Amino acid sequence: MTDKIYLQDILPLEKLNEEGTVILVRHYHEKLNEMIKLELIEEYQSYQRKNSAFRDCKLIISFLAEPNNHAKLFGVYRNLGIKENLNLPKYSKLLEKYCVPQNIDNDLFMELKKVHEFEKFENRIIIDWIVPRGWYNTYGQVKNKEVVKILPYNFVDEFPGLMRIKLSAQELKTIINNPQTHSKWYESLTRLQAVYMILDKKTGNQYIGTTYGQNGLWQRWENYAKGDFTGGNKELIDLKEKDNNFHDNFQYSILEVLSKNASQKECVDAESLWKEKLGTRTFGLNKN
Repeated sequence: MTDKIYLQDILPLEKLNEEGTVILVRHYHEKLNEMIKLELIEEYQSYQRKNSAFRDCKLIISFLAEPNNHAKLFGVYRNLGIKENLNLPKYSKLLEKYCVPQNIDNDLFMELKKVHEFEKFENRIIIDWIVPRGWYNTYGQVKNKEVVKILPYNFVDEFPGLMRIKLSAQELKTIINNPQTHSKWYESLTRLQAVYMILDKKTGNQYIGTTYGQNGLWQRWENYAKGDFTGGNKELIDLKEKDNNFHDNFQYSILEVLSKNASQKECVDAESLWKEKLGTRTFGLNKN
């Protein structure tokens, strides 16, 4: 008797395998996170080698690489057919820089369609990939992928520690809108005042702000995430007037942690010092 849960206890892999070969894929790429943000994974996984098991597979259970040889479920896909030789589609311009050059003699393209009934499990099931450590396994040859964790719905990430926070605008919005799922985030960010930075990763411009509200940094970032991401700041309002998607490349982090009981003056003085250190009044997004 075992208390372990395996992937086939959650997904009906035995039944799916009756349709034909089921392949479990663990995508690993040095630029994986970048590709995820650009929504390239579905296109990326459609290209395979002609002499691989993918030619005859009917379904793909797709995972993204996690630390410690773990893998997070990305989605379940049916293979509707193969395109190859002169019918091989070209990489998109975005995908091109992440892949080796195409070779019509060696490559094929799978027309994949997501199986929507399993979407509720996406980004929530984490398995131990175990041996063999290849990037794909044929179900039936390797069955028992242990489920090591089932994440809550709309979960972004474990709390990394205050000075290790790096959040995109979308990640921040998801965390703020799901405080129970991210209870550690909520508990930590409401217990402090802070000097924070918003980095525009597209331009390199920085905005530095501070907090002194009752619920600390959570309250301030909630104001961004539940509003229009300007926070009422003139500099960010100016960006919004030029582009409604101005915040798409924003990254939120903490520069300095202050006491929850710090006075408004102490918080503003710390904020001012960081503006001077980083030159954000002259070169960034701060005007005062």
